[in-house]
Amino acid sequence: MAERWKLVVRDGPTVRRSFHSTLGEALDGLQAETAEAANRSPAREVDLRFRSYGPEDRVVMRAEVKGPQRRFAKVTAGVDVRGDGRLEPWLGGARRSEVEVRKRETAWQALRRALGVD
Repeated sequence: MAERWKLVVRDGPTVRRSFHSTLGEALDGLQAETAEAANRSPAREVDLRFRSYGPEDRVVMRAEVKGPQRRFAKVTAGVDVRGDGRLEPWLGGARRSEVEVRKRETAWQALRRALGVD
């Protein structure tokens, strides 16, 4: 059976899924989706009576790659797009760990480095 990588993009109330034959292709799709979202105008502040959430506190889009297994994926990684346009790469499913972005490295390059993909 061929490998199958799933890309899930949660953009507000919209959820899009696509399938890719390699991890590299799935990461290319992830980069295209999140690059567009990072260039949007900043999200507005949400003010509740007891707390307010600024654009930097809100995740406006989450793009996640899973695979190659169907039920219990060996790899789960993604990028969160914050309301102020920041990109935060991460690894893991329920227990996420943030991937460190080094100098002269983009969030997408840091995620590829952490996954061992060129």
